[in-house]
This record gives sequence, C-alpha cells and structure tokens, in this order.
Amino acid sequence: MSDDAGRLLALAALLAASLLGAWAAWACRRAQQRGLPGSDALVWAGLAVLFLLYSQTRLARGLGWLKGLGEWLRMVTRQYGLYEDRRVFQIVATVGVALIVVALFLYGLIWMWHYIKRYRLAIGFASLAVGFGIIRFISLHEVDAWNAAMPWARSVVELTAAAGVSAVAIARLRQLGEFARLWGSH
Repeated sequence: MSDDAGRLLALAALLAASLLGAWAAWACRRAQQRGLPGSDALVWAGLAVLFLLYSQTRLARGLGWLKGLGEWLRMVTRQYGLYEDRRVFQIVATVGVALIVVALFLYGLIWMWHYIKRYRLAIGFASLAVGFGIIRFISLHEVDAWNAAMPWARSVVELTAAAGVSAVAIARLRQLGEFARLWGSH
C-alpha cells in the first residue's frame, strides 16, 4: 500500500471513530433522558471531538499546512535558550507520555467488562494515537530514527486506536439498542 493510501485509510478510520463517538454520545444522552444509564454521553462527545481534531491535524499535516509551525516553535525555543538543553526534557517527556498511555490503556482493559464504564477502554485506545502523536512532536532523535525506519508504524497505531474506539462505540450503541431501533423503524 502506498503512503498516500495509508494516510487516507488512517484519516477515514479516524473520522469514522469520531462519527461513531458522536453517535454514541447522542444515544447516551437520549437514554439518559429516558431514565436509562447514559451518564457517559459527555465522555463519548469528548472522544468524538478528540478524533475529529486528530483527523483534521493529520489532514493538515498531510497537506503541508503545518510546516511553518515547527520552524516557528524551534525559533522561539532558541530565543529563550531552551533549544540547546532540550535533550533531557525530550527524554523525560517521552517517557512520561509513554507511561501515561500505558496506564490509561491498562486502566481501560481493567474496566472492559463493565457495561457502562467500557468507555475507559475507548479512552485507552485514544491515548495510543494521541500519545504516539505527542511523542513524535517531542522529536527525540531516537524516535525520529525509528519513525523513519518504519513509516507505517504511525498508520498502524492510528488504525488500531480508531478501530478500538469504534468497536467500543459500536458495543455501546448495540447495548443502548440503537441498531435494533435503526432496523426496526421501517
């Protein structure tokens, strides 16, 4: 698969996760209004917005709209004398982000079987994509070299995150009876 096809597939998966999250938020809100458990509506809305923004950032990067941002940030850090001593910050930030991602993902796995709190697993999957993006943004040389050697890894992480969130959203929609309502409304 070409790089462009991989980018388009990842973008479509991120947008699909966003739409499914928005649908789950809307369904949870409706369930809550009917007196059913649906307090996770705000979490699903947040996940929908997160994946929408992430997909749009991915699109802007693919179109080259963010090239000047990196140069501007580099210039600002040089002005304040932070650029020369960035290595320690990069290592600490990379390890910190990786630990947070692992913690969120494990926390989500622990709550996977609880029928309402399953959104925590979706948050864990979302943290994979966001954490990977943040680590790439930190631009530690070892991570940059790894990313150059395996350019497909980013798409795999994003597709895994989008698929995980989508699967959990579909499970929540099914639990709320959304699919039965869809097919039963003819």
